Amino acid sequence: MKTSISITKYKNTREELIKELLNTDTDLIHIDMMDGEFVSNKQLLPNEVLSLTKGISKKLDVHMMVKDPIKYLRELQELDNINNVTVHEEIGNTSYYLDCIHELGLKAGLAINPDTEVNKILQFLDDVDVVLIMGVVPGEGGQEIIPSTISKIDELIELRNKYNLSFEIEFDGGVNKNTRNYLGKLDIIVSGSYVCLSDNMQESIDSLR
Repeated sequence: MKTSISITKYKNTREELIKELLNTDTDLIHIDMMDGEFVSNKQLLPNEVLSLTKGISKKLDVHMMVKDPIKYLRELQELDNINNVTVHEEIGNTSYYLDCIHELGLKAGLAINPDTEVNKILQFLDDVDVVLIMGVVPGEGGQEIIPSTISKIDELIELRNKYNLSFEIEFDGGVNKNTRNYLGKLDIIVSGSYVCLSDNMQESIDSLR
């Protein structure tokens, strides 16, 4: 299982947080891009992402909580350390955005909000590399996990096996060493506050595995 650490919450500065994360063995750094439209907050838009992460050794797990992913995709093209870019099913035009991401040679992810059922994305499962289950309402770190979102993990595992698909299953929201026990077998687990506000990031990451 891979860990993807969100840099939404931090003790001092994001720059210092990223330096500390580079000294851990986390697989990915999770970038929560917010445009102030799809969600109320606005942060980690391309200029900031470029200045923070260009040239770092860790791969980026880019989660676009935005209404118009295309303009942000264009601005991020100069980064060579992006692992995947994930867009939300709720913005519509899903096939178009997945195609655009693939055309850039990147893995394409599809996120679903807590109130979006798995059956809404059935038609896209053979064209995605990652399905991101939101365990909280997107837009703000530090929330408690919504229990009803957990069953989506098993639903997606069942569908992946049934149709012999290869997408990875990722979960984001309210993840800590206690809630981790309820999440079963995941391919990628996202955690923010639990790791980034801890006294020992590596120990916190280890506890999630």
